[in-house]
Amino acid sequence: MNLTDCKKNEPLARYTTFKVGGPADYFYDAKTKEEFISAVSLARKEHLPLFILGGGTNILIGDKGVRGLVVKNSTHAIVIRGMKGSMAKKTVFIEADSGVPMNKLVRFTLEEGLSGLEMQLGLPGSVGGAVYMNSKWTKPEGYVGDPVYQAAIITPAGEMNTVPREYFKFAYDYSAIQKSKDIVVSVTFQLISGDKEQLWQIANESIAYRRETQPQGVFSAGCTFKNISKAQALAHATPNLTTSAGFLVDHAGLKGVKVGDAQISPVHANFIINQGNATASQVVELIEIARNAVKEKFGVALEEEIQRVGEF
Repeated sequence: MNLTDCKKNEPLARYTTFKVGGPADYFYDAKTKEEFISAVSLARKEHLPLFILGGGTNILIGDKGVRGLVVKNSTHAIVIRGMKGSMAKKTVFIEADSGVPMNKLVRFTLEEGLSGLEMQLGLPGSVGGAVYMNSKWTKPEGYVGDPVYQAAIITPAGEMNTVPREYFKFAYDYSAIQKSKDIVVSVTFQLISGDKEQLWQIANESIAYRRETQPQGVFSAGCTFKNISKAQALAHATPNLTTSAGFLVDHAGLKGVKVGDAQISPVHANFIINQGNATASQVVELIEIARNAVKEKFGVALEEEIQRVGEF
């Protein structure tokens, strides 16, 4: 492929859950693994900055857009790669393209009666993004990185490698590829056979809790700030030693505060919502208002979970 296969000056807001952001210089929607690899190679060949856009969650794209080539990862294959053990207790290896929506993958594993991702039902975004962030859920607790077995990646040098779980050095909201800039092509998960009915029950309870506690039917990128560590909570003597960023923003009196069409959610203070025509600069202003208010009231410096992309 070459640059003539790409769209020019493509508005990116429509591809994000925030519905905010300017255009990409070049834009390509990769539907297959082969197209995805070719698009990444094109950026290398043309010496263009490259950004991979998955499910469009957890990101804030600047009003001036993104320079270089933006590749929308719409790859969608899920394959059972193998299994071991007895029929009663077997381990199954599921390979998913990095563009697969997490909800699609979770539902596939539930229907197959496989345990390891059931608590992630309702998690927005793609497999690649979830691995990049090591997305988590707390009721019951589980990280996307926990059942990862291996992954196919493209290194910054353009090499295709298969790497084990340990390569990612998973931690809270972290994987090593945030720094290494490797690009995930596909991920193999190691899952355990379980009772299908029980797994669906856990999954449905998980998604019900999301719906009860998080804003629904709104334009948002998800949680704005990372929760603080237990050590930080102790050091700053937060109320009830809470580690919740949402609690701190809420108790700094900021629920419902607006800048233009950007608003701190009245439902959950760790969510900023776009009420229709919010700009990235308005969202950033609101982020700084919240950060400064929490710092002043509790002495805590909140770190963003949302990823800023492009030019502001």
